[in-house]
Amino acid sequence: MHSAELSLREEKRALRRAMAELRDALAPERRTALSERAVEVFLELPEARLARTVAGFVSTRSEIDTEPLLDLLRRRGIDVVLPRVSTGLLPPRLRFHRADKRSDLVFGIFGLLEPRQDAPEVAAHEIDLFMVPGLAFDRRGTRVGYGGGYYDELAAYVRAHPNATNARFVGFGFEFQLVDACPTGEWDVPLDTVVTDERIVHCQEASD
Repeated sequence: MHSAELSLREEKRALRRAMAELRDALAPERRTALSERAVEVFLELPEARLARTVAGFVSTRSEIDTEPLLDLLRRRGIDVVLPRVSTGLLPPRLRFHRADKRSDLVFGIFGLLEPRQDAPEVAAHEIDLFMVPGLAFDRRGTRVGYGGGYYDELAAYVRAHPNATNARFVGFGFEFQLVDACPTGEWDVPLDTVVTDERIVHCQEASD
């Protein structure tokens, strides 16, 4: 492994650890309050109001709570789908299924809640907006996730698909997760937008 690649991995590992510690330190009532504020900010997105299908994610550990937002989107008639890690050989490794109730979820191969394999699937290239989890984000759309590269692969796949919608990839997290600059490598695919409990960052505009 080249020294530059090793340094990048170490930088990402350090940032993951620091952000996880900050998130874990949030009191439950504070996490709830910030998550509720983030719902209000998210709904200001024109793309969210116009979307027919939104891919959410199931919050885990101390992540921002997505459940209130996903429930609200469903009540507005938006088709909400959730990710499942596929063991198949064909990309993308993340597949998206309808799962409208908590009881529709099962523990997947990484011990995270995800839809059942036999739940109705929606092709990734048919989704209008993807909510993307992460540990850190910056204004250029760079993101540090959990190290699996699932969302980078997904974004590259969807953007290259000949029949794809003009899908938007939106990072969703707490304001303190927005940092000056995330370490980035050649395989990292930038987000279009970042939404926090305080603001909307349009990443292309921020990078100009």
